[in-house]
Amino acid sequence: MHLDMTQERLAEAAEIDRSTLQRIEYGEEAKISHLLLIAKALRIHARDLLG
Repeated sequence: MHLDMTQERLAEAAEIDRSTLQRIEYGEEAKISHLLLIAKALRIHARDLLG
């Protein structure tokens, strides 16, 4: 899936800090609450973020 969305726009839509989003993208451990917010912003199921 390709959504023409920057980290900044996604972080804003998910209501999380951009630095949090960056850490998650680099593979650091993520809180389930953050993953749920990101999934909601992307309009996908959270399990799709986990691979």
